[in-house]
Formats: sequence, structure tokens, C-alpha cells
Amino acid sequence: MSLALFTGFLAAALWGSRGADPDPVAQLLPNPGALADWPVTPVRTGHPRLPAPTLQDRMRLDTENPAYVQQLLRRARGGEGDFESVIQAAYLAPGSQDIDRLFQRLMALQFQWRGHEQARPLAQAYDWLHGDFSQSQRRALQNKLIEGCNYLIEYIRRERLSPYNVYLYNRPLQALVASTLAVQADHPEAGACMAFTEYYLRSVMLPVWRQVMGQNGGWHEGGEYVGIGIGSAVYRIPAMWEAATGESWFESEPQLEGFLDFLVQRQRPDGDYAHWGDAGFFRRQVPDRVPLALRYRHAAAYGLGGCPTRIEPSAWPWGPLPDPSLCAASKQVSPPLGALFDGIGLAVVRSGWSPDSTFASLRGGDNYWSHSHLDQGAITLFKGAPLLIDSGLYYRYGSDHHLSYAYQTVAHNSITVTDPNDRAAWPKFPNRLVANDGGQRRVGSGWGAHAAPLTLGQWQQQRAEYHTGRMRYFQDQDGLVVAVTDISPAYANRHSAKGAFYARTPRTRQVVRVLVYDRLNDLFVVYDRVIATRARFAKRVLFHSLNEPRIEGDRFEIAVAPEPSRGWLGGQLHGWVVQPRQAILHSIGGRGWEFYVDGVQYDDGGAVFTNADKRGHREYGSWRLEVSPERGQLRDDFLVVLAPRLHDDALDVQVAATATGVQIEGPQRNLGLKIGELGSRIVLEYINQGEAKFRTVPLPGPPAQPWWQRLRSHLQ
Repeated sequence: MSLALFTGFLAAALWGSRGADPDPVAQLLPNPGALADWPVTPVRTGHPRLPAPTLQDRMRLDTENPAYVQQLLRRARGGEGDFESVIQAAYLAPGSQDIDRLFQRLMALQFQWRGHEQARPLAQAYDWLHGDFSQSQRRALQNKLIEGCNYLIEYIRRERLSPYNVYLYNRPLQALVASTLAVQADHPEAGACMAFTEYYLRSVMLPVWRQVMGQNGGWHEGGEYVGIGIGSAVYRIPAMWEAATGESWFESEPQLEGFLDFLVQRQRPDGDYAHWGDAGFFRRQVPDRVPLALRYRHAAAYGLGGCPTRIEPSAWPWGPLPDPSLCAASKQVSPPLGALFDGIGLAVVRSGWSPDSTFASLRGGDNYWSHSHLDQGAITLFKGAPLLIDSGLYYRYGSDHHLSYAYQTVAHNSITVTDPNDRAAWPKFPNRLVANDGGQRRVGSGWGAHAAPLTLGQWQQQRAEYHTGRMRYFQDQDGLVVAVTDISPAYANRHSAKGAFYARTPRTRQVVRVLVYDRLNDLFVVYDRVIATRARFAKRVLFHSLNEPRIEGDRFEIAVAPEPSRGWLGGQLHGWVVQPRQAILHSIGGRGWEFYVDGVQYDDGGAVFTNADKRGHREYGSWRLEVSPERGQLRDDFLVVLAPRLHDDALDVQVAATATGVQIEGPQRNLGLKIGELGSRIVLEYINQGEAKFRTVPLPGPPAQPWWQRLRSHLQ
């Protein structure tokens, strides 16, 4: 793991967990002694209990990769090599290792830091080589495992590791599960370890997985954090539990298979993961992808980024061996072209699965604290190249660029509503300036308002803080995808009236975004309803790009040239601003203005560019297009048509405003969109297979005006 990457997730954990949270709900997890009556699941009496090579695995290694054991033996060096090689070699080639020497090395381990580096080899060796150790050696190892269990439990409790955060899944929890299952029923004190571990898995981990992943999979952290966190636990923990107890969460928890769908759907046509949240690496492998895909026979996920080529275990302590037949199937499968990940409120749509396909995403759900940005309602769009981007660079957690720009709403293709007086001091650092970007409430890791939730129950008690949106509608039918998200709570909650730094001033009463994708015509319609609490608060719809947008009246165009080394074929985006009428289109960007907000260029004194150059990172963005109404009023509707095309494609779309919406003539069919009376619905009119069709999409109704606003309107 790179130093920058580790610093990022450690900082995220510490910025929240170290900040004392006065809420009575933020208590430490119960200690094992308080769980004496917790009913524990019986484990297998014999060993190994953890996943281990089967006879069939040994036969396949012998015939398909005989070099595997030979290489193990070289690395194991008779018992002096790395622990994993020694343990595997001793199991696969009995008598090849000095067990007494291995025992001495294991007993010399001192638990430190997160404890996983010591606990994992102890658990695997004791479990796999149980019969190779003498009775006295087994007793000593049992005591050592109990010491390790207690160390890991205390570490998780003391450091307040959260099931919403990468830090828990970056090995401590896996090590605790392995240690507990290996020693359970073999030592008088093992029951306390088992009680805590099972309590944690059933009462803490699984409820959060069900919440965040929903029914369809998904995870709130972005980029590499999926791989080094949840992506290293989502198979291994259920697999260890099943091997030891016989209970299969793979059967009872549908979100685990949905996690594979999420991995597939988040990949753009150029091979990058979609750029969301805190992330700096977008092609890092997810360790549990292959074993989880093998378990579910999920061909698309198995072949994602390339099938495994070597016949070797796919997970720790042991995972299923690769299956070439599943690789062959992965080349034939065609996953769905649209998906909703309900737990995180993420809609993903695309035109196909080829490099020249269109890919787009819309975010509109709740905040789960860890490594997420203030980006509800944000859209990203890729066609031949990144056309609408998630701007900013994630390189130093907590820098001015990170907190005042990249983290905040202004850096995303979303909506801002600016109250010039929204300038409360940051309680954590009263003398530190944070830009007033007009964006969403400041919630989650990095801000220090609350420590990371330790349980689903604690998240629910603080729901007013973390509830930031809801995907109200999603349908993919007749080549027409419609997603509706109500992101009003992202901008204001009951605390906003106080004008605090975190909850901000009460600037909005409703913010709703609708994304329509016509797959046949390959074009999008974005409709926003924004109701402010003051007409003078400036409303802006934002579009971020790599290059300067060309603006002509109510139209704009963004072009990105081909870059074969990045997998970019080159693309162009044509945009029409249909509403508001007489809209103002204004672009900000270019050298010295890339991250300009609230009067400041947040480039960290040029460090952003230096670090981007070192990484070869291109998508930090240089330009922002702002669409705003000509004059202020309480409610504004925004209606924008977007037509992405490859860089050398001719424009084949015509757009005309109507009294109630827009009419679009596309290459395959005409599409009409009408905004219903009072904005309670939109109606889509289109042709499908020669038949005229209508689709009515319900929208959240506008909130009732307070009496004083109704009186003001009447007097005016």
C-alpha cells in the first residue's frame, strides 16, 4: 500500500474517531465479558475449520500448476520463510517444513499496531497444521490465539473502528474472525472471543452491509478504497464463517452477489472505475472479486479487468482455484445496460459494453460517513473520453484543496444555492477558512462533526445528519431510462436554521433532479427543480470538464481529443439549456482558475498540479460551466439536453423548447418531455417499435409555502 493511500484512510478514521463525540449514543462496543449470555453458533469440532485446500485442489495444482508447490517450498525455506508460504507448504507437502521452528517463530510474535500481521499466521497455522503440533505446542498456541483475540477486540473497541470505514476491513476484522473460529471450543476463554465476534458480525457488520449494499449491492467509498477495504472482506469473512459453522451468508444475503454487479457496473468504457468520492487510483484490483465471482458463477465480474491466468488460490487463507470455463463465459455475457444500487442511491446507465459506448452515473442517496463527497445529485458522463467529470485531485487528506474544493459540492456536476452570509466558523479549526461554495451540508469523514457511526443503530440515531437524499424512481424500459432523486436533505435539515458550519444556513426548501437517458438516440435530459428560501440566493447548475466549453447563446459544446494510451477515443458533448429562459451560461477555468471558489484558487500553492503530474492524472478538471437564471426568484426549473458523441461524429439532434418542456428530434425517434402542472410529474412522449407511448413519472410535490412567503407573494 502506498504511503499516500494509507495516510488517506488513516486520516479519515482519525479525523472522525479521535474527535470526542458528546452524543450518549457514541459508546464503545460491549466488551466480551458483557456478552456472556450471547448464544454462539457451534463450530466444527475438527480442524481445519478455516477454508483450506481440498483434495481436488491438490490434484488440480499437481496437474495444472505443479510449479506452485515448488515455488512455495523455495519461499518457505524449511520453516524460515514468510509465514503464509511456510504454512501452505507444510499443508500441501507434509514433512517439508520444520514445525518446531515454525512454532518458535509463532510464539515469538508480539501483537502490535492493528494486530492482524501476527494474528493471521497464528490462526492459519494452528488450524491447518493442528495435527502436526504436539499437545503442549497446541496449548501454547491456543493461549497465544486468545491473547490475539483479546488484542484485536480491544483494538477495534479502543480505536472505534467503524463498519462504514475502510480501516476496519483492512485486515483487523478478518484477523479477529480467523483467530476466533480457529480456537473456539479448544480453550476455556475462547467462548468470550466467539461471543464478541459473532455479536459483531450479526449485530454490527451484517446490518450495515444490508443498509449500504441494499438489495442490489454497492458501496459508498470510491476508487481504491473499495479494494483495500470492503473488497478484502466481502468474500473472506463469509467464507471463513461458512467453513467453520456451515452457515452460508452467500445464500441468505443477496447483496453479496449484488456487490459483483456493482464492480462491473462502476467500470467505464476506458477501464477506469467511475470517479466518485475520495479516490486516487481507479484500476486497482479488488482482491475478493475473483473468489466471490467463482462462488456465484458471475462471469462478468470474473472477467472484469482480465481473468486470472495462474492456477493458484484466489483468497486468504484459501480461496477457490480459477476456472477457465468461467473466463470463456465472461467473453459471451452481456450485463444489463442500466442498474440502480438502492442502498447508496446510485444509478448507472450505458449504451453498451464496447469502448465507444456511453456511460453515465447519477448519485442521490444517503451519506455513510467514510470517504464520500458532498455530491448528491452529481452526474458523470463518459463517451470516448470523460466529458462531465468529478473534478479535483485526491492527494492529501484534509488539504485546503481537498476540503474547500474537491470535497464540496462545487467540484461536482450538481447544484449550488449560495447564501453570501453562510460563513459560520469551523468549530474544529475556528481560524481556518473553508470556502462558501453554496453546496450541501458538511457531513462525513474529514469534517469532525461526529465520529464514525459504530453501528447501524447509531447511524439511525444521527439520521438527520446522514440523510442526504433518496432515489425516488428508477425505470429502464423501451430504451428509455428515468431516474428521479430528491436531494433536498443534502442542503438543509432541522439544524440548518441555526446557521451552523456543518448544517449551514437554510437556503433551500426543495432540490429534485431527474435524469432521462434515451438509449436509442444516445442523449440525456436533465431536469432540476430548485426552490430557495430567499429569491436573492444564487442558484447554479454546474458542469465540469477537462477543456474549455464553447458557449453560443443557450448552447455549449465540450470536446476532448483522443488519447489512445488512456483508452480515450475522443468525445464531444453538445448541450442545450432549455430552462430557465434567458439563462446565463458562464464558464470559469484555465490556468490559475481551475479550482476557483469564493474568491480563492484552491490549488494548494501549485501542489495539486505537481502531484497530478507525478501520477499522470488528467481528470482533476480545468473548467466549470455554470448555468443560472437571469434574475433571482424562489423557484427555478432547469432543463438541459445533453448529446454525447464520439469526437468525429456529426451532430444529429435538434432541440426545441416548448411551453411546457422540450421536444427533441433524434436520429432514431422523437422524444418529448412535458413538465406537469405544479411540477408534480413529468410526461415523456416517444415512439417504441412504431407505437406512440407515454410515460408519466411522478415527482415529489413542491413543499407548501410558509404563510409569510404566501403573504409576500400576495402583496407583490
